[in-house]
Amino acid sequence: MLDTARITDIARGVVARTRVAEANLERIVTEPATDSEGKEALRIILVLKPGAAKILTGDQALDLLVGIQQKLQAEGEERFPIVEYATEQELVPKNGQE
Repeated sequence: MLDTARITDIARGVVARTRVAEANLERIVTEPATDSEGKEALRIILVLKPGAAKILTGDQALDLLVGIQQKLQAEGEERFPIVEYATEQELVPKNGQE
C-alpha cells in the first residue's frame, strides 16, 4: 500500500495532464475508505475552485478517474480509488456537523 503523500503525488500528476482540471484544482485530499463490499479503498477528493464543475467535461472527469486508477495500479496500490469532486465550501461541515 502506498502512503497518502505518494497517492496525492500520483493524483496530482494525472490532474496535471488535464489542463482544465489543473487550472481549477485547489488541492487533493486523500484518505482511507471502505468500498461497498467492505474492502479497504482510497477516497481521493479533488477540491476544485468554485465554478470549476461547469468547465470540467464528463470525458475529462472519466479520464481523471481512469488515469488515477491505472497509475495507482502500476505503482502496486491494490485499494480501489473512489474519486470525488468538491469545492472547499462543500467540505466545510454545516451547523457543526461532521
